[in-house]
Amino acid sequence: MDQRPTVSTDLNSTKIKVKGFEVNYIKVGNGPQKLLIFPGVLGQISDFRPLTENLDGDKYTIYVWEPPGYGRSRPPGKDLSPGFLYRDADCAITLMEALGIDRCSMLGWCNGGCTAMIAASRAADRVDKLVVWNCNAYVTARDLEFYETIRDVRDWPEGRRVPQFETYGEEYVSDTWHGWIDAFRKILDEHGGDVCRGALAKINAPTLIVHGAKDEFVPVEHGVYLHENIKRSTLEIFPDGKHVLHFMSTHKFVSIVDNFLSSSA
Repeated sequence: MDQRPTVSTDLNSTKIKVKGFEVNYIKVGNGPQKLLIFPGVLGQISDFRPLTENLDGDKYTIYVWEPPGYGRSRPPGKDLSPGFLYRDADCAITLMEALGIDRCSMLGWCNGGCTAMIAASRAADRVDKLVVWNCNAYVTARDLEFYETIRDVRDWPEGRRVPQFETYGEEYVSDTWHGWIDAFRKILDEHGGDVCRGALAKINAPTLIVHGAKDEFVPVEHGVYLHENIKRSTLEIFPDGKHVLHFMSTHKFVSIVDNFLSSSA
């Protein structure tokens, strides 16, 4: 698994009650375009510093949230029972209402991209644009084989392991990661690998799909599939990009996202 650069936890976040959970989020900027950003498995607000630190705060108001069970939206622990991505999507839509956001663009990385796509399909009339990177609508046996090679969190690269352990503690990281792999195994075995295929045709917003050609965790075939199945979508492939391409190619990534969000299309 790719390494995230070591980053400190954001301190100026706040919590709001959503569906019975204390949901942690951060607001950056005061621009007219509202963005809601979705983290992936064991994700947290600091995963998106390339965006929060580089997008123009006079142009955008950025909300980064942590779904229940991730980051500071704990307790409770993460519920990874069937349908967890759909529950997170519904939580995001309710969060919009709680924050008084009538319309926004949605952005999601990895599993957060899956959640964003589901949310964009369920609140299609309230989503201006959608940006997802290194995410998938289905899972394959080959994907699961790779997940199993990184099941033991103690073997993760230091750049990934240390920040996660500092945030969550080793036991929580291990239990949640094992639960996540098992949940996707169940999706493969019992649902033909269907993560969120049905959501794609219901997405009406112009969509930017970004993928790293060298992503081992979510191979580039997944980005191609999304482009083929989401109308009004554009695919940008980073030839040398890996899973954390927004950290590895920050300037290029932010520029492409900014240009897409700013365009009239």
